[in-house]
Amino acid sequence: MDQLKQKYDIIVAGAGIAGISAAVKAARLGASVLLIEHYGFVGGMSTAGMVSPFMKHSVNNETLVKGVFEDIEHEMINRKGMIDNGFYASAFRASAYNLLSDANCTILLNARINEVKRIGNKIQSVIVVTDESELEIQAEVFIDTTGDAQLVYLGGFPYQKGDEKTGKLQALTLFFRMAGIDVRAVTEYAKQHREDFFDWMEYDFDFSKIISIAGFFSFVKRAISEKRLSDEIQYIFFTTLPESGEGSFNTSNILGVDGSTSEELTRAELIGRKQVAQVVELLQNEVPGFSNSILLETAVQVGVRETRRAIGDYIVTGDDIRLARKFDDAIARACYGIDIHGQKDEESRMEHLKEGEYYEVPLRALIVKEAENLLVAGRCISSTREGHSALRIQPTSAATGEACGALAAIAVKNNKSLREIDYRIVQKEIIYNITKKDL
Repeated sequence: MDQLKQKYDIIVAGAGIAGISAAVKAARLGASVLLIEHYGFVGGMSTAGMVSPFMKHSVNNETLVKGVFEDIEHEMINRKGMIDNGFYASAFRASAYNLLSDANCTILLNARINEVKRIGNKIQSVIVVTDESELEIQAEVFIDTTGDAQLVYLGGFPYQKGDEKTGKLQALTLFFRMAGIDVRAVTEYAKQHREDFFDWMEYDFDFSKIISIAGFFSFVKRAISEKRLSDEIQYIFFTTLPESGEGSFNTSNILGVDGSTSEELTRAELIGRKQVAQVVELLQNEVPGFSNSILLETAVQVGVRETRRAIGDYIVTGDDIRLARKFDDAIARACYGIDIHGQKDEESRMEHLKEGEYYEVPLRALIVKEAENLLVAGRCISSTREGHSALRIQPTSAATGEACGALAAIAVKNNKSLREIDYRIVQKEIIYNITKKDL
């Protein structure tokens, strides 16, 4: 790692996919970049959370998110760590490190931002706590990709949290991975018992590609009635991974927890690991195709879908998603619909866009209100709860992160404030993510 400096052009806080994309893009444009991460590795929910596969990000065979996101994909494919849209966390880590290194980004791991020093509406520096010391590091522009809007929160800038009326936050999920699954036996059972699965399931299984299976309602219902499974579990959902017989499970359902506090996150970890043990036992003992399966690993951290969201110059709404709105200052395109994993006493919601439709994300949603030099991307982007539930997926987070990196680097290079930069200049740097074709 390069020797740490006291000041950088740009500091990116949080090394998830949004932060990686922001740092790589800014560094490629010639800015000096420091990427700060509290874990000992990069990747965020893509690695610590083992969140796979990537959600839908194409319409009519047109890929909506390219740039750094595609660079990460290509790296993982070359490492044989990705097939279709599914990937290994280890492949993501290695690919991200390679891209960051090639772009000459400085990375500081095992470091937590403890304080934001602000003068007026401008962030001057951050206080970073490491194992051996406390560092004060300055920058011209700061990019918050922490997921929890930590820079926004510590800097005293405006934010929202949870549902606008109830304050409820989406459910959390602890991913896990299993091996030794007889996938053909599982799919054969699914074909013969379609009433036991979600109605969106497709049954023309192609075993050379990713397979998604979701339901097993009768097994879940019986296990809950017999007190062998938490009543918070609603279904069992897994996707196959690049190696035959392996599956990634998005199944645990942790309710009533605020993922922005250490105490609550600890409670979520304990609940999640108990749920995983219950689901694994149920699968191994009762579900066809799982009798010889084993639990390989659980994610390092429970997956958090929603905490704080910055309030920016524009707030992306649910109607922006539903109506597939377009913007003059668009910096990203997406087609994933509103997806809210309901809390206790709250119904889950999944609203798909019409086939072929996509919406755009405006540059203004990345600029934090009342802040002169603070941008946000990824899970803490400026949006309503409905808007956030669509924008939070990894491809869109990568696109918004890359746009932040481009805007920040252009502003620094031209010695101008973020709002002085013409959005069309930013668009020229990320044209592959915003090209308006007749889709």
